[in-house]
Amino acid sequence: MNDERKQRAEDAAFADSALRALPSVPVPAALEARILADFDAIAAQLRRGALSRLLRRWQNLIWPGAPLWKPASVLALSLIIGLTAGVLVPSTTLSGEQTVSSPSYDTAEALEMSGEL
Repeated sequence: MNDERKQRAEDAAFADSALRALPSVPVPAALEARILADFDAIAAQLRRGALSRLLRRWQNLIWPGAPLWKPASVLALSLIIGLTAGVLVPSTTLSGEQTVSSPSYDTAEALEMSGEL
């Protein structure tokens, strides 16, 4: 364990000395300005496109490879059909009639609680 620490310290000292021996080359001002401008442009593009990327991810989850209008129109059409069916189709619980006949073993018998206790 002690040998490993000693080896790491020797390696670090060698790396430091090798890096100090290298000549220092200054970065040209034009290159530095270009790198910083590109960084700012990419950061601005990422901020602007965050909503569109989110929409594209949802679109690819719903309908991969399709243009955005297709899944949106299908979802809107299904919503319209569901709302129309909910408004126009009568509910059996509101009318009190049971239109579906079920076998006798599938229905529960009414319990009379007011009688003999």
